Amino acid sequence: MSIIIIGAGEVGYNVARKLSQERKDIIVIEKDEERIERVAQSLDVKTIHGSGSSISVLKRAGIDKASIVISATNSDEVNMVACLVAGVQSIVPVKIARIRDPEYATNEQMREKLQIDLVINTDQEMVNTILRILEIPGAREVMEFAEGRIRVASLFIEEGSSLAGRSLQEIGEEFPDLKVVIAAIYRDHRVLIPRGKDIIKERDLIYILGEASTISQIISSLNREETSPPGKVMIFGGGHVGFLLAKALESRGIAPKIIEPQMERCQFLASALDKSIVLKGDFTSHDLLEEEHIRDMDAFIALTEDEEKNILLALLAKTMGAKRVMASINRVAFAPLAYQTGVDVVISPSLLAVNRILQYIRRGKILNVAILPEEQAEVIETVAMETSDLIERPLRELRLPPGVLIGAILRDEQVLIPRGDSVIHPGDKVTLVTSTAAIPQLEKLLMVKLEYW
Repeated sequence: MSIIIIGAGEVGYNVARKLSQERKDIIVIEKDEERIERVAQSLDVKTIHGSGSSISVLKRAGIDKASIVISATNSDEVNMVACLVAGVQSIVPVKIARIRDPEYATNEQMREKLQIDLVINTDQEMVNTILRILEIPGAREVMEFAEGRIRVASLFIEEGSSLAGRSLQEIGEEFPDLKVVIAAIYRDHRVLIPRGKDIIKERDLIYILGEASTISQIISSLNREETSPPGKVMIFGGGHVGFLLAKALESRGIAPKIIEPQMERCQFLASALDKSIVLKGDFTSHDLLEEEHIRDMDAFIALTEDEEKNILLALLAKTMGAKRVMASINRVAFAPLAYQTGVDVVISPSLLAVNRILQYIRRGKILNVAILPEEQAEVIETVAMETSDLIERPLRELRLPPGVLIGAILRDEQVLIPRGDSVIHPGDKVTLVTSTAAIPQLEKLLMVKLEYW
């Protein structure tokens, strides 16, 4: 599979890094010399210095043999033109474009004319992710599947938690009607796909999978701190993401406070937003945070363009009393460090983009993909086809690869948490968790059995 990636910014770079680790044939096109040098030195991919909207450059990249073209530059126009040129020059099966402008991103007619298969709006993806996390106090991550009916949420096991020291089997026997499953455990920088005898320990990060409404109730009941959604939110950084988030919060009856360093941007925010309080301040605004009662904030969200500043700002807000702090981080490798230093939630636009793109990389009838910590496991939503050996047989009789867990089934709008005697029917949407090591085996199963290739 030949994949051309146009743009080697943080989104393009992380997509290339992830796919190169899976030994895909990757060609990266970038016109910035420093960025292309970074890719050439750190990744095992082919590189071409030039513009991705250039016909000659695309021909040099082998556009006539490409299976996928991903245009992820910082320019919406360049990304759209690159996909257009790619379509004119060759019949590329899949074209993906990063588009930030909502007018472009939501324009279905334009997308059809350009024959773009997937539009990635990382700004809106970030806002949606933050809103989901804010809905469930205590959750570090909240991922949606099956059109939002199924969720996966992560919860940090504090010292003294009622779950610590207990096996999954014990918890299941005590709560037999609990329609959720602990689908993964992140411990000591390792992701485990657990079985019944595995024991939850203090300081584990567990991933709970189940029906969306049930997930919210479970996380809230296990969280010993505030269980109601936040009413007081402070945003540091009034860029496009901060603006979109403030608008979304206003629509939910929350009037956030936004701190932005540039006066011109402050004036725009003040005129474009209805209920938000806009304040001019910079990275050194310790006194401003104090004056604006940071200690009373239910959530503090750092959304500047500088990820290192975001981490430091979140930590400062935490030390000053904010109940929950979040930071936007582009470089995926920074996330473990941010968590270790005390940041409650990390949001990565690069990782969100990779999740969307993997839907087109994975073999089989794949609807959705989400990566778990340190890229050691994935949650995958797929469709069971009539030709599959997975259907009409109890799950206990299936020979799934080690490290694969079937977590939920959506059938006729009903969410089912499967047990050993559960049976998958044709057309079911199946959400499963798999270790990265098991993905090649799983892909063969999904490709050959589920779709009868």
